[in-house]
Amino acid sequence: MNGNSLSPVVMVVDDEEDILLLCRNVLSREGFQVVTARDGDEALWMLRRIMGQGGNLDLVVLDIMLPVRDGAEIVRFIRGQKLLRNVPILGLSAVSDVDLKIRTIEEGADDFLGKPFSSRELVARARALVRRVEKVRESPSLPRARYDLGSLLVDTFRYETWVDGREIRLTPIEFRILVHLVSHEGMVIRREELMKVLWGESWEVDEHNLNVHMWALRRKMGEKTESPRFIETLRGTGYRLRMQLGGTALVMAGQPQASRKKAED
Repeated sequence: MNGNSLSPVVMVVDDEEDILLLCRNVLSREGFQVVTARDGDEALWMLRRIMGQGGNLDLVVLDIMLPVRDGAEIVRFIRGQKLLRNVPILGLSAVSDVDLKIRTIEEGADDFLGKPFSSRELVARARALVRRVEKVRESPSLPRARYDLGSLLVDTFRYETWVDGREIRLTPIEFRILVHLVSHEGMVIRREELMKVLWGESWEVDEHNLNVHMWALRRKMGEKTESPRFIETLRGTGYRLRMQLGGTALVMAGQPQASRKKAED
């Protein structure tokens, strides 16, 4: 857990009193320490207070349709703070919130739960996100490598991505998607495999969440739907990073065997 707490600490932000009470009661019953906020301003105040106390926070459950400041602004703030940038964020959204949902994912939200939702689903998502972060802290799962594929460069040491000599800013999930595809260049990655890499296999994920993350990644890379340079979609199957001409994949110790030196071979 974060800090010295024996129980995971979660902040729930929602302007609907019934949702706020549901989340607080359900998560408290399951062993979480819960703090709550009713709007964006109160959320920012509490986040600053948490940072002042050492950043003891394991999860944020955030309604993206907040008054005054929307969820995307809160996510942007969290991802910009050194003490909080790796805290997982579970967004709460209605079906009609599609545009804001996309913007919130682009800012760095990890997953979404559609309203209305069941107590069981809330607990499963919360536990899975906290568990994923703990697992990464214990043994980082990202390949330790610098993939130089000519027009595309992905550096997991510096957490950097460059396309045509221009650095692009990716969220943690977008970066994990790209690293998995790059480390298996030319291979078909099934959607189920990608979701397991991103969210684990202990609970089900709405496939629409993967679609939105993939859409955001492609947009940042300058991809065109009709003629993608990098990421191909194989309908009904999954995705594949197109074989890149020129450049080398510089692979460090312990990397997937799918990565290899190219061009000179």
